[in-house]
Amino acid sequence: MNLLLLRGLIRDQRTWGEFPTKLADHAPHLKIHYLDLPGVGTENHRTSPTSISAIRIDIAKRFHEKIAQGKFPAGPWSLVAISLGGMVALDWVDAEPNLFERLVIINSSTSDVATPFERFNVRILPRVLRALIQMKPETSERLILEISSNRYKRGEPKLEAVLEKRIQWRRDSPVGRSTFFRQLYAAATYKLPRDRPKTNTILFSSEADRLVSTKCSTRLAERLAVRRVNHPWAGHDLPLDDPEWLAYQTSEWMKGLL
Repeated sequence: MNLLLLRGLIRDQRTWGEFPTKLADHAPHLKIHYLDLPGVGTENHRTSPTSISAIRIDIAKRFHEKIAQGKFPAGPWSLVAISLGGMVALDWVDAEPNLFERLVIINSSTSDVATPFERFNVRILPRVLRALIQMKPETSERLILEISSNRYKRGEPKLEAVLEKRIQWRRDSPVGRSTFFRQLYAAATYKLPRDRPKTNTILFSSEADRLVSTKCSTRLAERLAVRRVNHPWAGHDLPLDDPEWLAYQTSEWMKGLL
């Protein structure tokens, strides 16, 4: 089984951290692959579209090109996606319902299952705006960790090393202010497709998410009529806060044991 991983708002594939390695330990049969959203990582030189569907079209085009070029295997494929990446994934399995066998959504939401205040904690908005005005890697990356990682919030020394790596990655692959706003608009306006996904789907959420309310994942699971598994203490960046838990849960579900 081939597994494609998609990250979220202004995050690139390097920010999956230890999760892919731990997932490979639990499920060696999974072959993990990555694609960055337009505007970040390997695609940081490109302009991000302003709709989830347009982002999905861009990702899907590159995905199929890589298969045609022999850079990606023909299949079978499954998909793991977090936050905004989860919206792209939901749109993708609706557009190509037979492409992916299984879909894992992590801490995602849509505009028709939750209010704007549930989808984004407005108490952190002033800090986000200040970071955007400065747009310095050390300021913005520290803020992202502070609001998305509960391990960083409680002062784990190991996460300082993660911060330093992410600051360097941002310097190597700068993300423009326009990418943030264009992706944010795409996420804010995205609604679920009319039909429930035919792809076998599971949702993972974080009970202690300080960025996005867990009500989003609860309602999303209800609308999709799929199972949701809740982590008790992790923040929004669940792959960073507890990669071992997420890797185990994902591997067991991929094996059909959950």
